[in-house]
Amino acid sequence: MIRTKIDTLWFKRCCAFHLQFLPDREALSKLSALQASVERDSAASLSRVPATSLHMTVVTLVNAAAQFSIPKEEVWKRNGERWKEIVERLIDETPPFDLHFHEVAASEAAIFVKAEEPAELRRLRFAISQAICFEQWRPTPPRIAHMTLFRFFAEEPVPAVSFDVGCLPIGVRAGSLTLLEERAYPNVEINILSEPLLCGQS
Repeated sequence: MIRTKIDTLWFKRCCAFHLQFLPDREALSKLSALQASVERDSAASLSRVPATSLHMTVVTLVNAAAQFSIPKEEVWKRNGERWKEIVERLIDETPPFDLHFHEVAASEAAIFVKAEEPAELRRLRFAISQAICFEQWRPTPPRIAHMTLFRFFAEEPVPAVSFDVGCLPIGVRAGSLTLLEERAYPNVEINILSEPLLCGQS
């Protein structure tokens, strides 16, 4: 049993900058079917991530909860163009990679679907986290490849997650990534800054 953690940012205004993989229409349809299956079989109070907001974070360049000596908008204004150039160069050097989402899991804050982290993704995350820094902030990328399906709505134990096993696996090919500004959490209002292609050689 998991004691859940309520998401206090849910659908609120925020300021954050992320590099993400956004699934295509076919993958979104499969992920939505998986969400419906989990929701149908769950006794827990869940907040469902809208289908149009589903994503996999590669790395967060400016975190919504980070505290700086200046406003986060100013952090991006001062550093964004340089960081964007660095990120796009590193993406250009990275080959496309496949993601096979095969497992549904729960943490204290969310229910998510996860995949093995490809070596290409791991190297890209590490390179970006070494290249970006402001004051004491440095990106700390997720250690897994995952997409959040639900956030928890109430602080109560969650039973084992049940779903139709026929919904998995979900395979996707990452040929491009999206650098974006998140204006309302979770990805319900975004401003796309660039969509660089993964062009490196395997």
